[in-house]
Amino acid sequence: MLSAADGRLGMEIIRSQRPDIIITDLSMPNMNGLEVVEAVRALDKNLPIVMLSGNGMLDDAMEAIRLGAWDYISKPVRDLFELEMIVNRCLERARLLSENKSYQTNLEQLVTQRTAQLAKLFKAVEQSANSVIITDINGAIEYVNPKFSQVTGYSQDEVLGKNPRILKSGRHPEQYYRELWKTISAGKEWRGEFSNLTKDGKLFWELCSIAPIRDETGNITSYVAIKEDITDRKAYEERLLYQAHHDELTGVFNRYYLQSYLELQMEIMNRNNQYLTVMLLDIDNLKFINDTFGHEFGDQLLKEVANRLKKVCGNTYIVSRFVADEFIVVPPLSENADEPRSQAETIRSALNNVFVINGTEVVATASIGVVGYPEDGECVETLLKHAEATMFQAKKNGRNSIAYYTRELSNSLQYRFELATRLHHALERNEFMLNYQPQINMETGQISGMEVLLRWQPENGKSIPPDIFISLLEENGHIVPVGEWVLWHACSQCVEWEKQGLPPLRLSVNISAIQFIRSDLDETVQRVLRTTGFKPTQLCLELTESILMLDSAKTIARMQTLTSMGITLSLDDFGTGYSSLEYLGRLPIKELKIDRAFINRMLTTDNDSALVNTIIAMGHGLNMELVAEGVETAEQLAYLIDKKCFTIQGFLISRPMPAEEFKQFMDQWTPQSAGGYLIKN
Repeated sequence: MLSAADGRLGMEIIRSQRPDIIITDLSMPNMNGLEVVEAVRALDKNLPIVMLSGNGMLDDAMEAIRLGAWDYISKPVRDLFELEMIVNRCLERARLLSENKSYQTNLEQLVTQRTAQLAKLFKAVEQSANSVIITDINGAIEYVNPKFSQVTGYSQDEVLGKNPRILKSGRHPEQYYRELWKTISAGKEWRGEFSNLTKDGKLFWELCSIAPIRDETGNITSYVAIKEDITDRKAYEERLLYQAHHDELTGVFNRYYLQSYLELQMEIMNRNNQYLTVMLLDIDNLKFINDTFGHEFGDQLLKEVANRLKKVCGNTYIVSRFVADEFIVVPPLSENADEPRSQAETIRSALNNVFVINGTEVVATASIGVVGYPEDGECVETLLKHAEATMFQAKKNGRNSIAYYTRELSNSLQYRFELATRLHHALERNEFMLNYQPQINMETGQISGMEVLLRWQPENGKSIPPDIFISLLEENGHIVPVGEWVLWHACSQCVEWEKQGLPPLRLSVNISAIQFIRSDLDETVQRVLRTTGFKPTQLCLELTESILMLDSAKTIARMQTLTSMGITLSLDDFGTGYSSLEYLGRLPIKELKIDRAFINRMLTTDNDSALVNTIIAMGHGLNMELVAEGVETAEQLAYLIDKKCFTIQGFLISRPMPAEEFKQFMDQWTPQSAGGYLIKN
């Protein structure tokens, strides 16, 4: 307890040592009680003050209460219990005020902190890189942040009160949304992806998390959705998926997707009444086109082939690039095995139409092998293997054709692979031989020339037909060195015959399209003629019509180089390809050979007889020599002579013969010999 003699001293003590309660007299020297009250109030409003007042000074006591005193007691103090009660009451009040002030201070601090946190949270939501949406329990939008507006194009005012379904793209089934609402209505968090539409109709993807918001009692009052724009990621994933399933060059499905698709179809189909058809197409002359125009040109052709296949087949068919120049077409499952197979002819015919690549017209035919599941193979691997064997059969049938699988074709494919391996070493093993077939001018009766024909007799094996091994030589590129071998040995043989006293004859040598394009043919011919001594005017090079399709400056220049040497160029198997008067008029071709197929059918089929007549008339009109090959009957010979096609080649006159037999044939032939064939049956 501290005391002071006057008010001024008392204030000094109060300032230096803050008491719990002040009891002051009203009348004091230097500073009265009212002045003390005012001074204490200015210092601390919550410091308790009790005023002592004498009798008759009640007004002054009330003034002290008004100024801030907490209570008063009259002098002299006779009842100490009353004083104790007043002091205790004031101290309790002081305590309550202190606690209240502390509580208020803490509350203000808490409010300040929470306000700062809310401000930070609001800024975070407002500036979030993800869209934030808050809806009521019915899905009405109550809040969206700026990122939402940036992604969707909708302002906050445009969407408040509306349902997020305004963003629906229609790509998700209704069940997708029902499962969503079922999850969040149960108080659980939902995660998933949305394909939505912006305000201007653009598609975008979002990764979304939706969670319920609960009040103090645990009841759901609203929902908050946080959504990340994953459009770029989805586009990247779609690109990866597209690349995994599609051929990079042509854009059609690749073989990996094809195999998966076939496996799935085999699983879901009903074997009792459904059929799965697979068509394998091979572009017949793509290697030739690549060698002529370059691989970039060939790639462009493959793109056009793929586009034409998609256009012809439509969206219900699967079109796939299998390997290189091979495509596979898979029609939908059918209850009629013949129905999808009829589409093969439509596809073949469509590919026969001219392609225009960089302004150049190109014909690219296809050989098609058709197989069916389950009868032609019990698994994808077997089915595709049989499809390839069937396609090779179509090529063997003359290309630009369709073949259907038989069990014998698998053996044929295996046989073909074995032959290709053996053929690789045939030249170095001296397994090739040359036969010669005479060409007779029936107008003079003289032997006008001969055609050299390649034969293959493998070691310890049977002779292989040319229509089998020639195509293999073209496929593996060996036709170039083998063709040069044929040219050199045939020219050497003719020079040897002349040394033995036989008359000079024209030698016809077949030149493959691959050989014509890939080798330096003009240089090769010059070298052979120079080393063998054979005269260029006696040499005739037989070219296929596929060379004429190119009509490139390089092709024409090579032909002109050959003819400038004195060599004759002949068009072999004329009428089977795509020749026209326009081509023949531009190219230095001097001879047409009528294909044996037309000769064989011309007496029984009006169309073929008309074709033969037209070819003969065309040859005469263009002042070209004509050779009919494959003549086997006297009736065919008589018909050709009547149409003024006098040069004949075929089994009617002679089969192809080895060099020794051909020399004997020439020794025995006389002009009168020709007449005898007109009366043979």
